[in-house]
Amino acid sequence: MFSLHRSTLSALTLWLSLSPSFSQTTPEATPTAASRAATQPTTLEEIVVTADKDQPSLYVAENFGGTRLDIPLREIPQSIRVVNKQLLQDVTAVRMQDAFDYVSGISYQNAFGGLWENYAVRGFTGDSNNAGLAYLLNGFASNRGFNSPRDTANVETIEFLKGPTAALYGSGDPGGTINVVTKKPLWEWRNEYQAIIGSFDFFRQTIDSTGPLTDNFAYRFNFAQEDANSFRDHVGSSRLFFAPAFTWKISDATTLEYTGEFLEQEVDFDRGVFAINRGTTANPNFELGVVPIDRFFGEPNDDPIKSKNYTNQIRLTHEFADDWFFRLGVSNKTNSLQGFASETRDITAGGTQMRRRYRYRDYQSEDWNVQAELAGKFETFGVQHQVLFGMESYWFEIDQILLSGNYAQHLNIFNPVYGQAKPALAPLFDRTENQRGLAFFLQDQLSWGDWRLLLGLRYDRFNQRMDDERNNFVSEQEQHAWTPRIGLTWLPTETLSLFTTYSHSFRPNVGTDSQLNAFEPEVGRAFDIGVKYQSKSGRFGATLAWFDIHKENVLRFDPADPLGLFMLGGGEAASRGVEFDMSGLLTDSLRISASITYQHAQIVKSDAIAEGSTLLNIPRLMANLLLVKEFDLGRAGKLGIGGGVIYMGERNGRDGGGFDLPDYTTVKALGYWQPTKNMRFTIDVENLFDKTFYASSINPNIIQPGAPRTLMAGVQLTF
Repeated sequence: MFSLHRSTLSALTLWLSLSPSFSQTTPEATPTAASRAATQPTTLEEIVVTADKDQPSLYVAENFGGTRLDIPLREIPQSIRVVNKQLLQDVTAVRMQDAFDYVSGISYQNAFGGLWENYAVRGFTGDSNNAGLAYLLNGFASNRGFNSPRDTANVETIEFLKGPTAALYGSGDPGGTINVVTKKPLWEWRNEYQAIIGSFDFFRQTIDSTGPLTDNFAYRFNFAQEDANSFRDHVGSSRLFFAPAFTWKISDATTLEYTGEFLEQEVDFDRGVFAINRGTTANPNFELGVVPIDRFFGEPNDDPIKSKNYTNQIRLTHEFADDWFFRLGVSNKTNSLQGFASETRDITAGGTQMRRRYRYRDYQSEDWNVQAELAGKFETFGVQHQVLFGMESYWFEIDQILLSGNYAQHLNIFNPVYGQAKPALAPLFDRTENQRGLAFFLQDQLSWGDWRLLLGLRYDRFNQRMDDERNNFVSEQEQHAWTPRIGLTWLPTETLSLFTTYSHSFRPNVGTDSQLNAFEPEVGRAFDIGVKYQSKSGRFGATLAWFDIHKENVLRFDPADPLGLFMLGGGEAASRGVEFDMSGLLTDSLRISASITYQHAQIVKSDAIAEGSTLLNIPRLMANLLLVKEFDLGRAGKLGIGGGVIYMGERNGRDGGGFDLPDYTTVKALGYWQPTKNMRFTIDVENLFDKTFYASSINPNIIQPGAPRTLMAGVQLTF
């Protein structure tokens, strides 16, 4: 496992503590990629006021980058939830998925043995066996290839964009996507150190340092180091994370920004637990809880899977007169995943023995993305226009080698004896996929009176080539897609807005059928109608939305392929439902975040699964509530006490039905004491009542149990 020498940490901490404080006037950094106004020069006094205003106290975000323009949230004809740094801090979020429980319409999916995050938005999951659902990093595609769970050490906000976003961002699922906005350099010196300890030998420490190095150059550096075991026997993980960033104010009109992320992780591969069929194949009756949730069915002596995710982004912005600007950005991401793992296959007919396999994976990928945008404002016949013209090009390559062999001896599920002889490995696949894409897009928001009309159109053309070395076969295709969006917003009062939107999506399909033929891309369409409320003070907001989504060319595993390597195309799926989100301040000292979703996501057409089957891991009903009350203790500082409740309804546990995961409710308790503005102590208890629950599954043989009661305590120092 990774380790950091104490002397190295001490040196870093000493260097941060000796950072000088600048008093001269400096230009302010751009808070988000979409907030151009913040790049204007300002005085130090104004910076101090802004910093006080932005201190974590609300669950309502002020900035939003999801439209690539400065459009207020209430004017956007789309259901959007922005999780800001205050909520991330209150729930002690160390991974992006820690925020999922507090947003409507988000449900957990296959976590690939703990190697990645996977989730569904409004019932749709993307490619559950490759990249998962699309997510963006500062507006760049960031999920292609295999990615480790996303760290929050350098995260400012997480933007949940419901519905198709293809009109701006291209390939994606019609349920929605996520845009992660990273922390930007500040023009005042600030350093933070945080340490967290917790159950199952959890230890994590982070450093956040920022400030101006010259009058026109500011930096930010985020660091995280973490070691942990798990409630699962013989399962542990380690990670190191570095995230440098800088802002260079080349002139009053031109700014250059850089963001880097370098993550290395080691984790023991773990497929979880299983359910035993007490019935027949035709009439199954699966029983959960046959074995304790901490029992491990891999091999303790297997080395951990090692993964690396390195990202570099650079963006140049130049502002012209009359509210016009040009922006050019480049992103590069390289991923690698390597290692051996013993995995569960299925249970023997007697229900006491586990069949297992031994596998080696070597996955390598590289992703280049270039964006160019021109945006501005003008007026025609009394109608205000805010337009965006852009182009985007990407190049992506992934190499995948998978070797596999079956253990000769089975594992007794009630008394596992580890250390069995490893089987010989044979190649399952050795393939390289190349994707090339070029796109052009246009967006215009028209404003007159109390009405806003948002129009968008994007054209994508992409090439996809699959080289199958094992079968000496090449599959190649060229596709294109037009993805429009039209949305209308009415602002009848200062606090209410009503919206409706219609949009399309597309996503290239990965994989082949049993004849090694490629598939046409998925295509989808979605219709939304909703209402938003935002208080005059901006301290409270809520959104109620109804959605209807349909997509075609959905892939499913070929039931004639026992190894799960080949797919069937031609499927269709639909999701309809209602969702409600609210967040903000109920009083000056009481914060709230709450959401509820009722949806029906099902198979409409499939050659492999019964029509009408609900989609995997998608509940009809899910809800959550988080309340935090803050008390002013005078000279003793501030005290916060809060808690949350999460409900997840019954879900389909395998494609085609016949096995359901039960519903569950978990309770969270939290507290913090901030004796001074530079010191904060925290405590969190997840699953307070130690509820046994199951978060997700692929099928009855691969089920991810939820963690039992978990305690974390931390201290944060600012200097």
